[in-house]
Amino acid sequence: MSRKPFGATQARRAKALFLPMPRADADRVILQHRTALEAVRAGYADAGLARRLFTTILLTRYLTEEGHGLLDLGLLDEAEQMLSTALDNGEDRGDWNFPPALIDLLSRIVNEHDRQLRETRLQAIVRASERLDRLIGSNKRERPDTPGTES
Repeated sequence: MSRKPFGATQARRAKALFLPMPRADADRVILQHRTALEAVRAGYADAGLARRLFTTILLTRYLTEEGHGLLDLGLLDEAEQMLSTALDNGEDRGDWNFPPALIDLLSRIVNEHDRQLRETRLQAIVRASERLDRLIGSNKRERPDTPGTES
């Protein structure tokens, strides 16, 4: 029984960071975002789905800011603002209807994020995810009693 040297395993992992995410992994990740979008499109929005789509916007933004995006940052700003308003309306009044313009923006963003996951090197995706984790962590520290801030 031969064992591979520890250094060889580390080298493979380091090399993987310079390649895009494996297709099966990208498919699993994007399925969560697409499912949330389709539920919202069908009128089944809630806080959890809104937060999932917010993470899609933020991850797409972070990757775009690193030079891996095709969408204009202004479009992402607009989507963030519209989704924040929809989230506030849902939490404050129970109105979880998303305007068609927001759903159209979210569709473009989910499609772009899908492309990013398939084409962008894993290292950039890891950095974007770590940035999102730091943002979520800082929000939890600022508002520890806020329900549903988990991703």
